[in-house]
Amino acid sequence: MFTLKAGDKVGIASPAGLLNSPEEIKLPLDYLEALGFECILGKHVFDQNYYMAGTDKNRAADLHDFFKNPEIKAIFTTAGGCGSQRLLPLLDYDLIKNNPKPVFGLSDNTALQTGIYTQSGIPSVTGFSLKYDFKTGHINELLEQSLKAVINGEKQTITSGETLTRGTAEGTLIGGCLSLVRSLCGTPYFPDLKDKILLLEDVGEKTYKLDLMLTQLRQQSGFGKIKGIIFGIFAGCEEADDGDGSVDDILNNFVSELPQDIPVIKNFLYGHIPGRYVLPVGTNVRINADKCLLEYL
Repeated sequence: MFTLKAGDKVGIASPAGLLNSPEEIKLPLDYLEALGFECILGKHVFDQNYYMAGTDKNRAADLHDFFKNPEIKAIFTTAGGCGSQRLLPLLDYDLIKNNPKPVFGLSDNTALQTGIYTQSGIPSVTGFSLKYDFKTGHINELLEQSLKAVINGEKQTITSGETLTRGTAEGTLIGGCLSLVRSLCGTPYFPDLKDKILLLEDVGEKTYKLDLMLTQLRQQSGFGKIKGIIFGIFAGCEEADDGDGSVDDILNNFVSELPQDIPVIKNFLYGHIPGRYVLPVGTNVRINADKCLLEYL
């Protein structure tokens, strides 16, 4: 775990989707500064290259600048969207490993965070995005409470969700957005699943696609050695055609084919929803699916 304190410098990077204007992150930057942080913007935060915030080379360069700067204590990503996976072959993982600091992000940044963990063992923080979390003009109360707990280095104990399969387990929490975890399959950046607790959510996907993505995960080497699963909220995920199955149908069917000693929680408050928990990934946790409890160790 880590702790940030007032006066710390934090890097602001755009490793994924582009920003349409500086106004999109004015409120979150004001918020971080009100918490006492000095925000240092990457050179290419407002760049544009197709749907991404600049070229792969320049977006990776911003991350390298922040990792090698000892004054920067954490990196906050501006937005999700698309494109962070493209950076993974360009990153200097020895630099990252020797200068560990958390990357805060959500959605598409799952690929970046997972790749960093796989190649360097460095944890990140999923569940907070500057642009997304201030689009209504203010931060959600639950999100803010959880974010501050992470920033202050508190070991959260969270009760949320519903029991899908009973049991308890300890392992390393990894994951985030399902479609981004799935997109890493077959690459060097897909994590070793042994002794892991998977955290999975998604947004706007048709339910048959959720089924196919989960099937692909189950077919990965080492999947049989996972310790547990936490399903977040699958916001806006609906049937393409009648009879495809609801989100609950897909999750229930998927879990029915797993060993019954793997605890599973569903509807945990994490995902593309305003009120969610901010969660360090790449760190050790205990889950109790009977009580829908997640505890950081």
